Amino acid sequence: MKVLFVSLLSFLLVYKSDAQIFKKIGQKLKDDADWRIRHKADEQINKGFDSLLTLPKKIKDKKKLKKDNTEEPAPQNQNTNNTAPKNKDENPSNLKTTASEENDMAPKDGYITLVLSATTVFAGGTVSISGESIKYKNYNQVEVTVSGPSTKDIKSIPLNSDGKFTTVWFASDKAGEFTVTAKGSDKKSTQSAKFTVYELPRLENWCDGNITVTNKAYDKLKDAVEQVSGGIGSKDKAELEKKLGDVKEKVDELLKLFKDLNTAGKEIAHLAKSGKNLSPNLAGNLSELNNKLAEQRKKMEQIEEYSNHKPADNTVCEYLVLVNEACAAFSVYTNIECFAIKGIIKNITLDKVVPKATSIVNEKAKGLSEPNDFALKEPAKIFSTSLLDAESLTTKLGTASFAGDIVQFATDFLMKKYCGVFKGTLKHDYTVEFRNSSGQNWWTYGVEMKAVLALRYPKEKSKGNIIKMKGNLEGNATKFSFFEDIDKEESFHEGSKGKIEVIPIKTFIPYSVSVATSERDVLGFGAIARGLATPAYFNIPVDAEYNVDDNKIKIFLNAPIIDFSPAVCTQFVFLLVGGDLFPYIKRMSFPIHKVFRTLGSVVRDHNEFTVDKDSKGNLSFSGKANKHLGDKKSTIEHDLNFSITAKKE
Repeated sequence: MKVLFVSLLSFLLVYKSDAQIFKKIGQKLKDDADWRIRHKADEQINKGFDSLLTLPKKIKDKKKLKKDNTEEPAPQNQNTNNTAPKNKDENPSNLKTTASEENDMAPKDGYITLVLSATTVFAGGTVSISGESIKYKNYNQVEVTVSGPSTKDIKSIPLNSDGKFTTVWFASDKAGEFTVTAKGSDKKSTQSAKFTVYELPRLENWCDGNITVTNKAYDKLKDAVEQVSGGIGSKDKAELEKKLGDVKEKVDELLKLFKDLNTAGKEIAHLAKSGKNLSPNLAGNLSELNNKLAEQRKKMEQIEEYSNHKPADNTVCEYLVLVNEACAAFSVYTNIECFAIKGIIKNITLDKVVPKATSIVNEKAKGLSEPNDFALKEPAKIFSTSLLDAESLTTKLGTASFAGDIVQFATDFLMKKYCGVFKGTLKHDYTVEFRNSSGQNWWTYGVEMKAVLALRYPKEKSKGNIIKMKGNLEGNATKFSFFEDIDKEESFHEGSKGKIEVIPIKTFIPYSVSVATSERDVLGFGAIARGLATPAYFNIPVDAEYNVDDNKIKIFLNAPIIDFSPAVCTQFVFLLVGGDLFPYIKRMSFPIHKVFRTLGSVVRDHNEFTVDKDSKGNLSFSGKANKHLGDKKSTIEHDLNFSITAKKE
């Protein structure tokens, strides 16, 4: 019996040991299979990189040339104004490049930009119109046309020495949609934008949209907090819910402000219906307030659009990221706009003049008769409650901002308590050089970028030999470089018999900032908010696998949330002098490749790093790599680099 027991015990021990071995082998095979699948997918995403980074479409197409030498139709939706979120990826030229035109470098006629101060204005208010064209000899003015109901105003506006122009249009009592068309100094290129003049009755419900987006933003924050609460301790849950309650108090005050502004608007509209006219100051301030409300609403809607995604996985770490994103709409845009709204309401109650275009407003308003005007006391009384609301809300905001406390608690405390975090920086740069068949360089451009790398994983799931992590590479371009000599590009001279001279006038290189804005975001205002406010921004989700036994970590880039838009390109403006010796203003768009493609190409081949441990047990990893395609004899030569460093916090 004893022998039988010993034999059985030995069998069980051997079986258990074999089972553990087979389990490890099975896990290893599974990990290898996952790696092969992921690596294959990564290769497919970046497949053909060498061929894709080739010469763009011919920069001079004979069929297109004939079309481009005719007057361009007025592009639509080219307006950049203070009531819509400003896309900082746009060039200073404000000439957007669509995805289908990204590699179309055919020269186009003329150069003109157009910016309106508002897309909506009340009767009696003003719209500032500005932009830029080319000032060269007799090309010294632009033509601006405002057309709408029973209106067609045409002005010739002289260009300043830097090529910029500005004017003001006074909105009369005619309500409706108006179109502004600016014609360049060469009379060929045009840009158009629309705005709407409203009668006062529209004030009755002018804050309804703000109420809706505010409720949506709070509901999203509440849902994210509820998901986090399910994965943390009871004490932390209580503290998180307390901080959510603090946000709710501010949301309620904000909603009260919007509702009282609706009431004030209704009273103003009622007086207007009774036959009273707006004073110039009141008309301007109401228009300014309406634009500011629209700006806050549209920015929050844009954040909602960008942040409307599911977490990378259903862990407390990823839901904490969503809490941060949900706070962004409040912490950035609402917090800033509340102070601006308060200032405008104060101007209404004090009947302070709108600084912009005072002389024109006064000149146009001379016909208003005193008995029919709003008296100073009427708007002051009507907006007094709204002013009290605004003052109360801005006092509570203080230095913590709208949702600063909950962001700090989520990122600085909960994330570190429940999640393992690797954090560091990544730098990426590349240059592309194009040569003609004789080996002469005619176009070179380069981009330098910096990003913050954040990898996170639930601590409760970190006991295996493979720790799987989620994260993001979030950064922006820090420098663009550009050189052109299109005279040396053969296809540019096709059909000209060599009788072409290019005289450079201006080069618009995309905006960039010298640092990664995500690195400087000490208040944790959220990636989505930064993406809307940072030029040449990108946000690329990352998967990582940390093999504890081998001390190796592998990084995989996923499809980007945000990458360089086609508008991140270089605009080159020049004079083209042909056989007739007349100078023609031309512009060309030089495209810039997206970060995911260039960085993905070099990371794909160099994605494994050794994890080091110092004497105190702190973990870190670093690495760098280069990928070079072509040589000095090639028509296209690429040089791509990246370096990465990160440590476990």
